[in-house]
Amino acid sequence: MEPDGTGIWRKLISEFNSRTPGVRVRIVEGPPATNAREDLYSTSFLSGTSSFDIVYCDVIWVAKFAAAGWLRDLTSRLSQEDREDFLAMELSAGSYRGRLYRIPAFTDAGLLYYRKDLVPAPPRTFDELVEQARKYQTKERLGFLWQGKQYEGLITAYLEILWGFGGDWIDPEKRQTFLDEPAAVQALDFLKSTIGSISPPGVTGYIEEDTRLLFQSGRAVFLRNWPYVWTLMKRSNAPVAEKAAYAPMVHAPGQSSAATLGGWGFAISSYCPNPDGAWRFVDFITRREQLALVQQHMGRIPSRKSLQPAEFLPIAEIVRMRPAIPEYAQASDILQRWVSAALTGRVTCEKALREAARETRLLLKG
Repeated sequence: MEPDGTGIWRKLISEFNSRTPGVRVRIVEGPPATNAREDLYSTSFLSGTSSFDIVYCDVIWVAKFAAAGWLRDLTSRLSQEDREDFLAMELSAGSYRGRLYRIPAFTDAGLLYYRKDLVPAPPRTFDELVEQARKYQTKERLGFLWQGKQYEGLITAYLEILWGFGGDWIDPEKRQTFLDEPAAVQALDFLKSTIGSISPPGVTGYIEEDTRLLFQSGRAVFLRNWPYVWTLMKRSNAPVAEKAAYAPMVHAPGQSSAATLGGWGFAISSYCPNPDGAWRFVDFITRREQLALVQQHMGRIPSRKSLQPAEFLPIAEIVRMRPAIPEYAQASDILQRWVSAALTGRVTCEKALREAARETRLLLKG
């Protein structure tokens, strides 16, 4: 898992171990970057004797890991009561070819944070966002912050803009890509147009925490980020904590808002010698009581409907999944490289997406 900064994971694992004779769980802390942890899991699985019995699994890993035969089928283990309490989109994200491989724990979705003391009402369209960002930005206060570094966070930010223009990335069923269609170019043109106008030139190197800290310190009008920011702001003593609110991401006229689905859950390795013991832990850690404690300590939003904060419900209704394909990591790498190249001025937006579409089609054709 990521480093256990709050200690809540150690506390819950210790509680499970004391309650469950004969089964002992040990946490392995890895790097904060999700792609680095994915590489550690993949390397272990490829050895044929995985070091990990339980996988703390990102939504975008399921198709790859399940297609490779690295995860156990958990479909029959989940009770009907639990199935009805988990968010339907999270169950879909944990499934591959109709079978469930990951039990949801926490959900995520992109949000547009804004300064409600400055902005009378949140923007609904791209034009309104630009207009309000320009109106309220100053020499000390930036207009709009987002994650522009070449990594998975750039994909999630770009997709919300792409969907807001009515476009799409990949159809996982038909294995088609739409990156060279007009909506994709419009979305990339929009992101690029913000750099140096309502977004700082350095935004192309920003990740989530860079943008959160700037917004939390009162140095931005708008911020695209995840729900954890809300909890951390509320806990902080920063003056902006009481001046912030969030809304769905903006969209083009005639189109709809969309939020990229993120989230984490628990899967069981196919190499696990004690799957029943592993399931006892997965069942324990995804109970309401445990998820509520993690929510309290870390600000993560549980994947259970019964624990959803009321203010998050409108966002949960507009979430969209990234394409559930086994080659997701390669497809993401292609899009990251070319979007980043366009944002940093190395190629035009049109050429970047034309090349990304070409490479993606070659990947999807195998």
